[in-house]
Amino acid sequence: MRKPLSPLQAFAADAGGATDRGADLGGQIMSWLSVAQSADLLSASGAVPSEQSLAQSTALLAEFADQRPSMVHDVLPAPAVLIPQVAERFRVAAEAMEIAGCYELAFTTVAAVCRLTAHADAVTATLATLHLGRIARQMHDFATAEDCYDRVVVRSTRERDAPLAARGHIGRALLRDIRGNLPAAEASYRKAMELAVPGGGAYVMACQGLITLAINRKQLGDALLFGWQLHDASADHSEMRYVALFELSVVALHAGFPEPAMNGFSHALERVRVPRLQLLILGGAIRAAARLNRLDEVATIQSAIERTIRDANQPHEAAQVLIYTAGALHEINDVVGARVALDAGRALAERYGYHEFVFRADNMVDSWSVSVASDTASATVTVVRPGRKRALRVGIERLAALR
Repeated sequence: MRKPLSPLQAFAADAGGATDRGADLGGQIMSWLSVAQSADLLSASGAVPSEQSLAQSTALLAEFADQRPSMVHDVLPAPAVLIPQVAERFRVAAEAMEIAGCYELAFTTVAAVCRLTAHADAVTATLATLHLGRIARQMHDFATAEDCYDRVVVRSTRERDAPLAARGHIGRALLRDIRGNLPAAEASYRKAMELAVPGGGAYVMACQGLITLAINRKQLGDALLFGWQLHDASADHSEMRYVALFELSVVALHAGFPEPAMNGFSHALERVRVPRLQLLILGGAIRAAARLNRLDEVATIQSAIERTIRDANQPHEAAQVLIYTAGALHEINDVVGARVALDAGRALAERYGYHEFVFRADNMVDSWSVSVASDTASATVTVVRPGRKRALRVGIERLAALR
């Protein structure tokens, strides 16, 4: 299990990382240091914190009072007891740190929340462990992430809390997907869907995972059905709604409909503010622009990708999008640019152990050797099961009609 840094050590690491990336965090990182210090102090003694210390932390976290973390229980209401309320506000602050790529501060903060919630109910404590696992996964500490997700599954199963167990299975699925073990990832997504509340957060994430796997298998009719199921189950103007649009646009691109795909990518990109998601959407948009032979648009999107890679601090998504960029550039006959992007993406994938991306990069090189861009080839080989052709047509029409 990863040992958290002290708040000052975490601050130094994240401030240095932001400087290296050229990201300007302004005075925000100083306020996050105060949050991490408060969480650390509150949990340091191991005893139940005093009312005075809880009141001090509550005052510090006042700006987060009306917000909830992205991972909550899909059945139970917001907590009405002070320690769980404070724990949620610390976690909301940690999510802001994650979005900015300040993972050490986020990990230190949520590790302190895990210590604090030893004095809270099982749901609050388990959600804190789940959150810690997500941060560890984004830091590429997969052993710590796996340990956290296993703890979530074991504890929630013991408590007979199916919605919370579903969250743990989603975490396991994401790790297996990253490691390239797609059959195991699918099994975990399906287990999560079985346990999840229909329309709840875990259910939506299981849908998203199964869409991605269906796309990888070129089962586009199935992917489109899962995609609109995800879209319609998510709230208006929510992050998940735009994730669904991204996935649906990828399906349209693979099915040979670049114009509706571009419409979907553009619609989502205009509304998303999270750099990690922006990066993924840009990776789709550059492929659609290349397919439409819009050379100026390809160049503009490529520049946006380079900026967003710097800002997002997300090597997993960066590796994936660099490989997509290579395919797009090769498609418009920019062979040199394609090779530079592919080498950069493969190097990232090899460095962090993203085996599926290494495999994709090598396959792309092989396809280039016979003058066939693998991304173009993948778009022409589709599997539409009987009964899915109408679903594919209707789904593409909905995407094209977005305004």
